[in-house]
Amino acid sequence: TCACLLFSAIIFNRMKRRYFLISSIFSLGLISQRAYSSTTKNSLSFNVLLNDEIVGYSNLTHTKLKKGLEVVIDVEIVPKILGLKFMKYTLKNREVWKNKELISIDSNSSWFGKKYFVKGRREGSDFSVQGSAFSGIIKDKFATTSYFTPDFLKRSVWLSTQDGTPLEIKTRKLKNKKMLFNDKNYSVREWEITGDLELTLQYDEQNNWVGSGFTVGNYPARFTLNNRKNNIHKLWNT
Repeated sequence: TCACLLFSAIIFNRMKRRYFLISSIFSLGLISQRAYSSTTKNSLSFNVLLNDEIVGYSNLTHTKLKKGLEVVIDVEIVPKILGLKFMKYTLKNREVWKNKELISIDSNSSWFGKKYFVKGRREGSDFSVQGSAFSGIIKDKFATTSYFTPDFLKRSVWLSTQDGTPLEIKTRKLKNKKMLFNDKNYSVREWEITGDLELTLQYDEQNNWVGSGFTVGNYPARFTLNNRKNNIHKLWNT
């Protein structure tokens, strides 16, 4: 049928196979805002493409805090068929990390008006999750489907920022490839993700996330970076 139906059926109805990043800019109220006041801020902006047509965006803002790292993600995807908009998807997500462990998450998303959420906080060595698909405790050192650092590739469990499901994944290094940006070719390292997620992720020579790719039916879909001026991974390491 049409691309929008494929996008709907494969990406969103089969959420254990495809998860996007996102969550809410609103604080959980679990963390002292004084302790976590911002000091340094960097941002990334991606185009979301389906069959080589821009259908949305994904924006990430990383803020270095006095006691951690805040990541705010804003996504909107609206495929168009014959000039008509279908199945608007939005996701807003706020994550706080400390010592490379997730301290809190507050994520809200919507697709065709149906609401999804993830709320969670660290309680000692455990992470308590309340989500629209999963509620419970995660004990492993895990990542999220924010994808923003290649350090996540070392972790076998990724928390879905869509609905809170702990996803089991495997990673495999592919050959380096060239990506065109502003009429220049850049070498990137590409990784294949399999298991409860199936996609590829690309990181540049400074370990910044610069793109991802997946397939929707017979249609290619991908995230492509709009600018390369900010080093997000540097904030992750400080």
